[in-house]
Amino acid sequence: MAIRDGARLGLSLFVVLCVVVRVSGQGCGNVDLSSKASFATGNLQCKSYSVGAANSNQFYIWALKDNGTQVTSMVVGAPITSGTWAGLGFSSNGQMVGSSAVIAALTSTGATATVYALRSQTPSGVAPATGLLNLESGPMAIYDQTSGYVYMSFQVNLATSTPANPTYLLMAHGQRGSGTTLQEHTSGNRIYVGAEFVTGQVAGNSGVARIDRKSKIHGSLNILGWGLLLPVGAMVARYARALDPCWFYTHIAFQVVGFACVIAGVATGVDIAKYRMPDQLDAHRGLGIFIFVLAILQVLALGLRPKVDAKVRKYWNWYHHWVGRLALFLAVINIFLGLNMSHAERDFKVGYISILSIELAAFVILELLLWLRWNRQRPSPDPASSQDDFHFGGNV
Repeated sequence: MAIRDGARLGLSLFVVLCVVVRVSGQGCGNVDLSSKASFATGNLQCKSYSVGAANSNQFYIWALKDNGTQVTSMVVGAPITSGTWAGLGFSSNGQMVGSSAVIAALTSTGATATVYALRSQTPSGVAPATGLLNLESGPMAIYDQTSGYVYMSFQVNLATSTPANPTYLLMAHGQRGSGTTLQEHTSGNRIYVGAEFVTGQVAGNSGVARIDRKSKIHGSLNILGWGLLLPVGAMVARYARALDPCWFYTHIAFQVVGFACVIAGVATGVDIAKYRMPDQLDAHRGLGIFIFVLAILQVLALGLRPKVDAKVRKYWNWYHHWVGRLALFLAVINIFLGLNMSHAERDFKVGYISILSIELAAFVILELLLWLRWNRQRPSPDPASSQDDFHFGGNV
């Protein structure tokens, strides 16, 4: 009997020792993050938090807020098993309702990470939602079978997310329901802490900094092309016809250089799209593609331009003028969409608004002058010709 009790005690101690070793094996300095994130993690700072009854679960958060871009790079490590979830929430008041969260779940196909809106404390009020967190990359989830931990990685601009500049971080875990439904955690399986992040420079030339730099190049090229060169070229074609043929070559020069800027802007936009969430790009990308098609049609139309005295020339002129005007109008809308989507710096927005204001003022003034010139050149009616006189004609 004593031998059996001793065996049981030894087995219990062995199990406890395995658990201790497993838990102590996880820690801020014992995890290689290089394979758990798509961005550099060398300078991220780590803190650990005990979550659950009797502090049974340990969460680890590696984070760093980039000085230049104000984007926070985060890797969250949490214990997880099949049929459970673990999440990190962002709250303005420490409460669940009204917050947003990145939640990882373990399914038969592997680990997933999804952004959820926490609208109520019922399962139906916790649902996947896009657009709440302004993510520059991620979220990505990787499950480590050896440790039983899931690692969620993402880069987020918390100043422009929902809630903006959260005051608290929420950590919790619980059971999964069917599909994307999550069961509510118990009161003991949740904690909240102050949301304060160390600031610095992400190691290895921040991927966010590169995306930010490419976004500025993309915006600058499109503002130069769609916002300046192409509109000025269009105004030359409309208001400088008296300077024939100089106006034509000036118009072509502006349009060719402007179209080259547009092509370069599209190329950088395609590259940026690889790193941004698709839902962030839908409107801007879709409208941009449509406008680019209009620009290509304008260029192709030059090869089909009929001669000045051709009967179809007036129809070609209508097409060329109105397609160009439509493209320029939609480009203004899309530029503002891009500026708002990327949360561009104030100087960027002020610069484009200044350019647009000057162009609109020039358009109004030149249009008034054009109409005045047309009115002066319009022949006045001859009073004598309007009388019903009787005229003789021909031979008798």
